[in-house]
Amino acid sequence: MLEIVHYPNPILSERMPKFDFENPIMNPIELEKQMIEFMFSNNGIGLAANQVGIKTRVFVMGTKDGPEFTKAYFNPAVIETSQDTANLAEGCLSFPNIFVKVKRPVKISCTWQDSTGKFKMGDFIGYGCKCFLHELDHLDGIVFKDKVGKIKWNFAMKRLKRK
Repeated sequence: MLEIVHYPNPILSERMPKFDFENPIMNPIELEKQMIEFMFSNNGIGLAANQVGIKTRVFVMGTKDGPEFTKAYFNPAVIETSQDTANLAEGCLSFPNIFVKVKRPVKISCTWQDSTGKFKMGDFIGYGCKCFLHELDHLDGIVFKDKVGKIKWNFAMKRLKRK
C-alpha cells in the first residue's frame, strides 16, 4: 500500500538510484500500475517514486482524461531544452494545497525506459514538459520550493494559511 511522503521528509532531498531492470527492486510493470492508480486516487498528474517512499528513478504522469498517454518513465533524462521559458503554476502531492509559479523551458527532448526496459525518446511541450521536469526534479532530490525565491514561497504559504 503506497502512502504519500510529505515535505520535509529527507527522501525528497535524495537523488534516486537508477532502476535496475536486471535486478529490480520490484516488478516494473506492477510498480507502474500501482503508482498510476495511486496518482489518480490522489488527483495528481505526476508522481515520483520517492514521493511514495520508493528509492528508484521512476515517475508516472498523465491524466484520467488521457489514460492512453499515462505511463511510467524509468531512468528518465533530458537531452535538450528550449531557450524559451514559461512561468506556470505548479502543485505537488508532497506539498498539499500549495501552488507556485515555476519558470521552466517550454520544450524538452528526453530519453527514458518503459516498464519493459525498452528505451524510448520523445519531446514534451507546454504542460507535459512542465510535469516531466517537475517529476524529474523529484528524482534528483529537488522540490519545487527549491525552484522559487523566498518571497514567492512565503507568499504561497500566506495564501495557504488563509484557506
